[in-house]
Amino acid sequence: MLLVGVDENGLGPRLGPLIATMVSLEVASYERPQRARLQRVAARVGIGDSKQTSAFGHMRVAEGLALAIMESLHGKLPRNVDELLDLLELDGSELLRAGCPDRSRAQCWSFEVSLPAFDGDVAEGRAQLARLRKHGVHLHAARSIVTCAGRMNEQLRQLGSRSSVDLAMFERLVLAAASASGDAELEIVLGMVGGIRDYERYFSLLSPESVSDAQRTKQAVSYRVAGVGSLSFEIDADARHLPVALASMVGKYVRELGMERQNRFYAHHQPSLPQPSGYYDPVTRSFIEQSRRLRTRLGIVDDCFER
Repeated sequence: MLLVGVDENGLGPRLGPLIATMVSLEVASYERPQRARLQRVAARVGIGDSKQTSAFGHMRVAEGLALAIMESLHGKLPRNVDELLDLLELDGSELLRAGCPDRSRAQCWSFEVSLPAFDGDVAEGRAQLARLRKHGVHLHAARSIVTCAGRMNEQLRQLGSRSSVDLAMFERLVLAAASASGDAELEIVLGMVGGIRDYERYFSLLSPESVSDAQRTKQAVSYRVAGVGSLSFEIDADARHLPVALASMVGKYVRELGMERQNRFYAHHQPSLPQPSGYYDPVTRSFIEQSRRLRTRLGIVDDCFER
């Protein structure tokens, strides 16, 4: 059977991209005992909630794993961020660039970042995947969608909330997974989006007539989707389901690479600037204030910088 996990990284920050990631796995079954066993295996090899395994400044494990996943799926290791995005991003790096205002493009694209960028060891990632294969887990696909600050601001004006932007990205990944699966029905687990409990009201890509059998518990909201399979939005899904944990770690890595590239751009022009995570913290706040004159001089569009 095909088991799919979808999660987001970077919904709340002030700076940097929002990433939604899908990882699909081939497993023999995913009943409760098998699910619990796989989570124990994953925890032993360092796969889990990216907030715990891949915090800002501690990306080594996630990097080795993400690179090993790309190698396993595509037969080669990406040498830099652009190559990674060409393999992983649903639309590819060229389309991401296409919508950038000329004045702002440099902050996201002018500094190449060679991989590994955070001392990740692909050999460790290979060992993690080998351990999963030993327990009957095989990679099938991995895809991400990158929504930069500029695109997020544009979509916020259209959709009205960050949660709606995030959910639309999830829907695109669900449909991509279904397209890649042929006629196979999928079991899809997604991280909970905001405080939404009635997702059927907010779907913009999944047609209302295709969604049925809504079931709600304190932990999850589940549906049947015609032509896709089962869809379950769950609290703490990355801590409870292996494919969501994998998606969370890969997505966190992609987000941190985006911040790394942007930080290198600003450090090149003003080395005294702090290196922010992009989240709501004192370092990020200081970076925004201290970079204001530089951004004005460089002509960086405000919409492309801060959400």
